[in-house]
Amino acid sequence: MANFKFYYGVMGAGKTTELIKAYKIYQYKNLNPLVIKPIIDNREGFQNGWGTTSSRLVKESIPAYYFKNLQKELWKLNYQSIFVDEAQFLTKDDIKVLSDVVDLQNINVLAYGLKTDSNGHLFNGAAELLVKADVIQELPTLCDIPNCEHKATMHLRYVDNKLDLNTESVAIETGNVTYKSVCRKHWYSIISGKQY
Repeated sequence: MANFKFYYGVMGAGKTTELIKAYKIYQYKNLNPLVIKPIIDNREGFQNGWGTTSSRLVKESIPAYYFKNLQKELWKLNYQSIFVDEAQFLTKDDIKVLSDVVDLQNINVLAYGLKTDSNGHLFNGAAELLVKADVIQELPTLCDIPNCEHKATMHLRYVDNKLDLNTESVAIETGNVTYKSVCRKHWYSIISGKQY
């Protein structure tokens, strides 16, 4: 029986690395894996249709299909399993389409993405996946603050090396954007400017 799986973690937790590893296993077993990504993700350059996705941790890329309208585009593609990169950008409709793939076609869907944005709010796609996925698993990593060994659960966003307190969930097209993955204690401390 097929499953809809959601693997989540903070930036730098190895989500795409895990996706690539699972993709290669499915490929080795001749399960014809397809990787898809919402077109909103343009960190690797604007891609429409076939492009690539890559992991910053292992410096490896694999083919990925960037979609604008999943319901119209998915049925034109060939697959026996589906992997979703940057799943936090999925819409409720996208998740319904993928649920139908699992339930009606008996095909596994493995989605990888962030749970929350840099404001500590659930991404819409992640919220829907937390409700609809059959299997939910966190990919943990440690806080980016030196000497902190707590689990990173939050993000700090920097634009041009300055802390960005903008309330927008996504800042893909705003200057030089970087992130730190931090524990809850350091997130509160840095956001508020207070020592805890």
